[in-house]
Amino acid sequence: MWSAAINGFDFSILHWLNALVGRSVKFDAAVVFMADNDIKGAAFVSVFWWYFLRKTDAATTARTREHVLRSLCAGMLAIVAARALALTLPFRVRPRFEPALHIVVPPDSFTSFVNWSSFPSDHVAMFSALAVGLWFISWRAGLLALLYTTFIIGLPRIYLGIHYPTDEIVALALGGVIGYWMNVTAVCRPLTSRALRWESASPGSFYWMLFIVTFEFSTMFDSLRIIALQALHFVAYIARLL
Repeated sequence: MWSAAINGFDFSILHWLNALVGRSVKFDAAVVFMADNDIKGAAFVSVFWWYFLRKTDAATTARTREHVLRSLCAGMLAIVAARALALTLPFRVRPRFEPALHIVVPPDSFTSFVNWSSFPSDHVAMFSALAVGLWFISWRAGLLALLYTTFIIGLPRIYLGIHYPTDEIVALALGGVIGYWMNVTAVCRPLTSRALRWESASPGSFYWMLFIVTFEFSTMFDSLRIIALQALHFVAYIARLL
């Protein structure tokens, strides 16, 4: 019998997917590559670069650039919201570390996040917010982005026992709501207006910063997480000395 924290829906899907592990070494390696390689994020954010730099009529270009910047804001807010929920709600052990599930993990699969709560998925929340934002630019691109988020970003992480299906479903909804809200309200208009004025006045420095921001999106802000974690360790070390 599984833990009371694991519902039957999660249990059945996890074990259905996990039964596939080990049947094909090449397939397992491909899933590990998809889950652990930053190219999936780079491919996603490159679409925003394409739309931001595309030249059409003045009104369409202005509207597109506005939605690109709003979507980036939504993506950052979504990852913060997902992490805040993970820290606020009761800790949920990731499937691969839950003894009651007996999850089989493919070889060479990364084993980090032991001390990170599984619920909800910050990956899916962030990319879902970006995908919904992209919908406001092109519904076809937005639909493809949502499918990409579900099957390329989310599903491999369930297959590898990093997340439960409900982690992904809630994150998809969370990111979608944030992405929609940021694109239909004027909440971030002062920020985006200032950014567009910056682009007009100093395109060199603007695109330098935009590259750094989108690079962090493509890597799920890993470098910033490492810096923040090291800073916390340093503060803790100093506190012990005092």
